[in-house]
Amino acid sequence: MKIYDTILGEYIKNPWARWLSLDDLALKYMDYKMISYDEVTQKKKLNFNDVDLQSASIYSGEDVYITWELYKKHKEEEEQGTKTPYPPLLRSQENFSVLYDIEIPLIDVLKDMEITWVRIDRDKLKWVWMLLENEISKLEKEIHNIAWVEFNIKSPSQVANVLFNKLQLKSGKKTKTWFSVDNEVLEELAKNHEIARKLIEYRTYTKLLSNYVDWLLAELDENDLIHTNYNQTIASTGRLSSVNPNLQNIPTWNGISWEIRNAFIPLCDDEIIIAFDYSQVEVRVLAIMSGDENLINAFKNDIDIHYNTAKFIFGKDDISKEERKVAKSVNFWVIYGISSFWLSKMIDASIADCKKYIDKFYESYPRVREFFDKVVEDCKKTGYVETMFWRRRLIPWINDWNRIIAEAAKREAINMPIQWTAADIIKLAMIKIHKFINENNLKSKLIMQVHDELVFSVKFDEKEKLEKEIRNIMEWVLVNTPIRLIVDAWEWKSWGEAK
Repeated sequence: MKIYDTILGEYIKNPWARWLSLDDLALKYMDYKMISYDEVTQKKKLNFNDVDLQSASIYSGEDVYITWELYKKHKEEEEQGTKTPYPPLLRSQENFSVLYDIEIPLIDVLKDMEITWVRIDRDKLKWVWMLLENEISKLEKEIHNIAWVEFNIKSPSQVANVLFNKLQLKSGKKTKTWFSVDNEVLEELAKNHEIARKLIEYRTYTKLLSNYVDWLLAELDENDLIHTNYNQTIASTGRLSSVNPNLQNIPTWNGISWEIRNAFIPLCDDEIIIAFDYSQVEVRVLAIMSGDENLINAFKNDIDIHYNTAKFIFGKDDISKEERKVAKSVNFWVIYGISSFWLSKMIDASIADCKKYIDKFYESYPRVREFFDKVVEDCKKTGYVETMFWRRRLIPWINDWNRIIAEAAKREAINMPIQWTAADIIKLAMIKIHKFINENNLKSKLIMQVHDELVFSVKFDEKEKLEKEIRNIMEWVLVNTPIRLIVDAWEWKSWGEAK
């Protein structure tokens, strides 16, 4: 059965847009204002007999009519071509379509994931709640003891008063009205002052408690299951987003935050959690798209890419852990077109050193520089950039007279082909895995997608077959490329322990 989705069709055309509701599209394309839900219910929670049935029939009928009219407009544009850089509109190449080969098939995958739900160990989560409460209480006393005064640690003004008036610490950052006590300020102070380190820790634990543990406990149903909604049209990076609740934001900051992940358990007692995670997927995509021989050969020979980059930028073979860490940051952030100034903030190094690291990176991988330069030049000419799967994003402001806007557009143009290609890779893998599970009548389920990671609840008797096939699908989802993708897999009795 062929299906079509007008919102997804519009998203492919305008992935940067935030006016993708049916109401917005009706107004944009047809100059028609749809009746609102409030008008139907008269802004009250009414029983069926109290609802204005005429308004209700218009409300439901409009949805059908507007959807059909938008579909006809999309099909007409697709058949006739368009003045925008999408000829034919929703088909990227003759034999491939971002809409028909990725986004629409993904609907069925996400439907099954949302129906399956995710199981939580309620007792484990309550234990984490108690652990956090104890740590927060302990930190509160320690901070008050260091300051020699009790104050509201959650109040920025009171924290600033204690740090900069009472304790006379130096601050290099002010707001319009007062001293700033944001994380950047505290991290700088933490180099020399214990109270700042304790405040950072306090904020970390209170965020874990309120933003994650409290919220997860509130979302649990009577069967200890949590339901989320995956959205294909929210993230500006082309990636899926998870809402109500957001399961893609479960943190990995420290030991206690990993305990939250440990509360995510298999759906049934005869199952285990297996997590499959793409390794360095964006750097591998960069190697493929740029065709840089040094990058490709490093991956072909299974050389640690961060060690390899560190050898180039430091000019030696004996690389320390800290030097490898610097190289890892360079490998990652160069994909975002980062400047030496911002890299210096990321790795706490001088701007001069960071400029040298970035320059050495491009000397080491010369085709990467050529690739990025070509992407930017092409974008200046056409007004758009394109992924490996021919998904396009308009960035006409790359030619803006304002240098700040143009530079930001340049960074976006450099990053988009890499990051969006990586996003489509995992979507294609999800579609193929879903098809394999259904065709083989397997009972194991894909329960979560978290950035470059897929999490499954796997039956014991299906483990060997499923693990082998999933790894094969994910690693070879791209064909006719000089290197394959690499997937790391972990299995255990919870999501946290699997990692």
